Amino acid sequence: MPGGDVLAIVPELIILVAASAILLIEPFLKADRTAVMAVALTGLFGSIAVSLGLLGQNRVAFAGMLVLSDWAIFFKVLFAAGGALTLMMSSDYLESQRRHIGEYYALLLFAIIGMDLMAAARDLMLFYVSLELMAISSYLLAAFFRYRVRSNESSLKYLLTGSFTSAIMLYGISLVYGQAGATNYAAIENALRGQATGSGTILAVFLVAIGLAFKVSSAPFHMWVPDVYEGAPTPIAGFFSVGPKAAAFSVILAAFIVGFPGAAEQWGILFIVLSILTMLVGNLFALVQTNVKRMLAYSSIAHAGYLLAGVGAMGWSKNSYPGETVLIYLAAYTFINLGAFGVLAFLKSQVGAKFDYSLKQMAGLGRRSPWAGVLLSLFMISLTGIPGTAGFIAKFYLFGSVVWANLVWLAVIGVLLSAVSAYYYLRVVIVMFFKEPEEELSISGPMSGGMAAGLGITAFATLRSAFFPGWLWDSIVRAFGTLFS
Repeated sequence: MPGGDVLAIVPELIILVAASAILLIEPFLKADRTAVMAVALTGLFGSIAVSLGLLGQNRVAFAGMLVLSDWAIFFKVLFAAGGALTLMMSSDYLESQRRHIGEYYALLLFAIIGMDLMAAARDLMLFYVSLELMAISSYLLAAFFRYRVRSNESSLKYLLTGSFTSAIMLYGISLVYGQAGATNYAAIENALRGQATGSGTILAVFLVAIGLAFKVSSAPFHMWVPDVYEGAPTPIAGFFSVGPKAAAFSVILAAFIVGFPGAAEQWGILFIVLSILTMLVGNLFALVQTNVKRMLAYSSIAHAGYLLAGVGAMGWSKNSYPGETVLIYLAAYTFINLGAFGVLAFLKSQVGAKFDYSLKQMAGLGRRSPWAGVLLSLFMISLTGIPGTAGFIAKFYLFGSVVWANLVWLAVIGVLLSAVSAYYYLRVVIVMFFKEPEEELSISGPMSGGMAAGLGITAFATLRSAFFPGWLWDSIVRAFGTLFS
């Protein structure tokens, strides 16, 4: 294998070594859970360090199927950071559920490898194989509590719906190959130049978009989300809400910009329609939820709608600016949502089986566990988009780019539905601090070091990103520019 090809996948090789080491050594370390965690975190932090060291590289590897660029590195760092935070918030939770085994860590690392390769892919076949690596690992993580009916049900729903949409997407890929005679993004663009708006091409693009819409939990392909999130381990539900979704958006942006620029107006309209439907479904269903975990599941659907508005605006305007704001939103949303699910995981590990994530059990949390109440309030306020938080900055840039693309009416719909979300987010804050509990649930102890570190990092990022650093915007612009090089 050429050295340049190896260099392009060094971050993934580091994670692969860590995952394999966990599977090898975990049977001999039953009494030492921290060693397995240390190996997993070492792999992820090593991947981040190497990825940052490769900034500025622009290498085409594996016969053009994969590209090492600032675009890929942005997502490699984001995925590894999200995975590390998920692991930090998992240890106590797994101990409380008596399911602290190494396969959990290894499967999460394998999923991250698939996500990394999805972002770096420049070929539909590599993208599809990487997606399946991520998906199979996710199906198994969703069923991690295999002795529980709800966990098995969530995994089965995820598997069946995911397999069905993967088949649709693969059929779309086969149609693309039939039209263009190639699966490489750039080769597809060259082959379809001048005929990208033909009926056969539009049908192929539509089918590929449907498969990706499922992965980002876009309506009407969202029905699996609340059940899967509810049955999956809580830290994994948080990871599902940000990691696979960001990976799918990396493919949507890269594949459609590079492979189908001639049909940008058509796929832009498709994503605009999906955006409106997704924002409506996510926000309206979240309004009636009395289970905080399911509410966050529906809210993640709504956020997918906001992101799709940016993708649609990019196709409509044929300009990269809305796409750049999508990356800002993905970065901010990763930390905010992981923090919210992390607090729920802490409460579950402290209270035990009696805790069912219902709103009535959240009553009085601000008194029983002030830090948990304050942190969850911060994340709820940020998800609402209140000024002074990363959520506000992300929505400001995203909806501003939609207005810039002359889609003022779409931005108005997004802002109005975002205002609706204030009801179900702030209701959690009010219940925690201003409602007396019907049943006293004791918080048995303080946060562990890993949980405290994970929540501290997410809280810091939620507040620090409110003062939007110029280097982050410059990095995103530079990353987006490498898509076209």
